[in-house]
Amino acid sequence: MLKRAKRIVVKVGSQLLSGAEGLNLEFIDELSRQVAKLREAGREVILVSSGAVLAGIKALGLNRKPFSLAEKQALSAVGQPYLMAEYRRAFNRFGLEVAQVLLTAEDLRSKERFLNAKNTFEALLKFGVVPVVNENDTVSVEEIKIGDNDNLSAHVAVLTDADLLVMLTVSNGIYDKDPRSNPDAKLVPVVERPEELFSSCDFSCKTSFGTGGMGTKVEAASKAAKKGIPVIVAGGKEPDVLLRIVSGERVGTLFLPSKKLRAKTYRILYLMKPKGRLYVDEGAKRAVVEQGMSLLSKGVKRFEGQFEKGDAVEVCTLDGSVIGKGIVKCSSESLYDSKVCIHRDDFVLTGD
Repeated sequence: MLKRAKRIVVKVGSQLLSGAEGLNLEFIDELSRQVAKLREAGREVILVSSGAVLAGIKALGLNRKPFSLAEKQALSAVGQPYLMAEYRRAFNRFGLEVAQVLLTAEDLRSKERFLNAKNTFEALLKFGVVPVVNENDTVSVEEIKIGDNDNLSAHVAVLTDADLLVMLTVSNGIYDKDPRSNPDAKLVPVVERPEELFSSCDFSCKTSFGTGGMGTKVEAASKAAKKGIPVIVAGGKEPDVLLRIVSGERVGTLFLPSKKLRAKTYRILYLMKPKGRLYVDEGAKRAVVEQGMSLLSKGVKRFEGQFEKGDAVEVCTLDGSVIGKGIVKCSSESLYDSKVCIHRDDFVLTGD
């Protein structure tokens, strides 16, 4: 499965990119060498790279993470050119050009923008360019924020129909507890049910510069795996880690693909932020859950929030238990003037 992977998304965390005097240029050089080797072997590589805020912190001589969204946006704006300049320098040594791709959640939620971004990636890869992706922190607000590059990498893997997602981190994989403070921590080599890790492993620790932690990696890996994409979380400082992974060597933690969700289902579940809640009676619940029918407005007994046609909402029982998520065919103001509230093709069962 790994040997056959032609298109690979590689996510690089902030800690790997952090050096004593700013960006870790030695790591960037080594990463570019391995990617160049993959390209020589006929594989396509897309990088999802943290490090812009870190580069901005170092450039301005700060010794702390940003306190606010505005500070993060400012530091990202300062650091992004530094980060891209170093990637361009490193990849140019092997005759490869890089492209900066900045995304927000809104770019992925909208079907039109999703397809446009997909076409842009296809064109870049056709030109032989290595796309370097980051969240567009400079313009992101809470409403359109993805939040961490672990989840961004999963979304990019889905967007580009990748064959493999590799998350490189300072840890050599997923452990049952933090190996830095627990010498008896055990590596989890293969994961079939990611949700079970949250009850059996301790993911409370975060890195000093990173946005997420191992918990967000498991969350992101679960999303990609449900779209049929295998995921590996591995140590970025391991020698030739990318080359060893694609050779089939057991490295890090492998998340096995479980099923292949439709693109629309993936967007509804993981990209569209619910703008409200619909509370339905037992008859409506049976119709959508057991019979796979559309949700009629007469089955909605009350609602919360304000939404427009095309927005996502959660569907709940009268006691508040979430049963699904869907795209409404009407606004909150015209809810009871429409016969069909959510078409069956736009509804996904979730459960609590």
